[in-house]
Amino acid sequence: MRFETFEHPQDRSPMVLVPAGSFLMGQPEKDFLAEAHEKPQREVFLSDFWIDIYPVTNARYALFIAAGGYDQPHWWLQDGWAWKCLHRIRQPVMWGHAGWDGPDQPVAGVSWYEADAYARWAGRRLPTDAEWEKAARGADGRRYPWGDDWPTASIANFDSHIGRTTAVGLFAGGSSPYGCHDMAGNVNNWTRDWYWPAFGWFCVQRSLVHNPELHDELRIHLGASLISEKVDRGGGFGTARECQEVLSCTRKVPWKPETRQPWNGFRTASGAES
Repeated sequence: MRFETFEHPQDRSPMVLVPAGSFLMGQPEKDFLAEAHEKPQREVFLSDFWIDIYPVTNARYALFIAAGGYDQPHWWLQDGWAWKCLHRIRQPVMWGHAGWDGPDQPVAGVSWYEADAYARWAGRRLPTDAEWEKAARGADGRRYPWGDDWPTASIANFDSHIGRTTAVGLFAGGSSPYGCHDMAGNVNNWTRDWYWPAFGWFCVQRSLVHNPELHDELRIHLGASLISEKVDRGGGFGTARECQEVLSCTRKVPWKPETRQPWNGFRTASGAES
């Protein structure tokens, strides 16, 4: 099936339209491989949205740097700008490192704050946790973007087979039902949501099944001091084989928004009306 695509004018990022509709989010209660935060499995409705086909690359991120992205506070959240200034952050961790600096390689070693600032500069945003999962999974409840088969070195960059990032789109056999590449492996993807292990159950109890998101206002309501990490998805080049469930469409990894490991990357999204 073919889906509508376009190239965003700000950074020439190819994007695909994920049509409005319901999908299965999470894993069944009886799934022994699933962690508590993946449960319960529930039907979630999302409005249509655009999402990047590939993680943001070095070439695209260079446009943000050249446009003064690290010098202009209006692209940054207040906390992010304060963090950037305090630590004198000027570029991603792996920026310019040999073997990591190919224009088509994903930008590597970016904090959530940097990813969010880039998305604002690009006229977009980070995908919600639910949007990321639907873009990776489709509507049929599959475990991985390509289906239910275990990951292999031919369809995903993981388990340090290569030891670093590769050009985006290199593992075409691992693409998602909507044609999104590198949803599993290469670099992890930051999402907009705050991480709370019980959020799935909260959504079911509150009938929050339309465009769910653990956003800032809800975080404050629930208790900001107890919810301090962001949801990260998809696993990366260093995700070990014994941890391969991190590559699945439903597994979440919590990290502080200032985390900047070499496998931290991202992709952006926007509402279809944007």
